[in-house]
Amino acid sequence: MQNEDSNEAQFFDLLIKKRVYYGLIYSIISIPIAALYFVFVVSGLLFGLALLPIWIGVPFLNAYFHVIWDLSKFEEKTFEKYSGILLPKISPFIPSNRSSYHKFIGYMGNKRTWIRISYFSLKLFWRSIFAIPSLFLVTLSGLLIYTPVNSVFGHIDIYSFYQTDSFIEVILIFFVCILIWVSILHLINYLFTISAHILKFFFCR
Repeated sequence: MQNEDSNEAQFFDLLIKKRVYYGLIYSIISIPIAALYFVFVVSGLLFGLALLPIWIGVPFLNAYFHVIWDLSKFEEKTFEKYSGILLPKISPFIPSNRSSYHKFIGYMGNKRTWIRISYFSLKLFWRSIFAIPSLFLVTLSGLLIYTPVNSVFGHIDIYSFYQTDSFIEVILIFFVCILIWVSILHLINYLFTISAHILKFFFCR
């Protein structure tokens, strides 16, 4: 009996952890941020390569690669702030300062730079998938607020999806929704752990 109570307490303990709600916020705001990353990384690289036949392409790509490393640091700090998960730190790549050409060759030959470009190019796709539970949770939260308020007026209509005049049924639905709500929070927390592994794979090598 004590074990059952303990498991139930652990299941609902997630509700009082601030980092879970930070993770929920991050999951939603990371989609437009990932979209901006994708547009910048892909268009910047293509534009820089197109300028290579003329000399301006070299300093442009040097600046582009430098921004990629700055974005990597920003991504690490943002993720750590919202998730509470600390990532291993590695020294950034510092290219040769002898000339723009040598700096360009250093960036082009650095595998870690291309790994980071790959990360920012792919982030939009996997973050969109990971954000589905968060968006569903926001929708479910609206249902949890709407249902009891609407039920005060007698007839209960849950977004025209389910109708009933029984307040007991609404209480039961409300309780089931809360269980689903907490379960989704656990899923979001688990997806953050996966996100940490993805970041470690791309940034810590």
